Amino acid sequence: MARVGERLKEERLLRGWSQRDLAREAGTTAETISSIETGQHEPRPSTLRKLAEGLGLEVRDFYKEPAVPLGEAPPPSGPPHVSKERLEEHFENVRQNEVDYLNWTIADFWRLALPGEKPQAHFVPEEIDTDRVWQYLEHAFAARNVFEPEEAERINRGIRKLTLAGRA
Repeated sequence: MARVGERLKEERLLRGWSQRDLAREAGTTAETISSIETGQHEPRPSTLRKLAEGLGLEVRDFYKEPAVPLGEAPPPSGPPHVSKERLEEHFENVRQNEVDYLNWTIADFWRLALPGEKPQAHFVPEEIDTDRVWQYLEHAFAARNVFEPEEAERINRGIRKLTLAGRA
């Protein structure tokens, strides 16, 4: 039954709930939840039903293994960023607003690489030299040590998608 306590705790923590929060949702006490999670107490079937209902689960979910153990869950991945310091190693007079626009552009290409995403119109602030920002991006690709290969491929997929959409 210790597995039930572990799963109960995992599900509670996934929701960001305290034992008291779950007790309120399930109509039981925080002490009962604590004793189940620590394996000191085997829950009665009626308590298990209340806990499952409070968590929006089925009782059988307490007996399943999690898809990915919590300690091994991959970190959320987002678009890579290029720092101003990194660009200043190769370019002079790098402005922070250019770096911000470069990183926004990278994030937009990153988004575009996802299935079903479409290009969105946007206005470039007048103070941004887009040719210079493209030089930064070209440098980042040519350096081969700014992006991981998978990141570069995904950004390139977004660029290709944008290019193809421009031809339509």
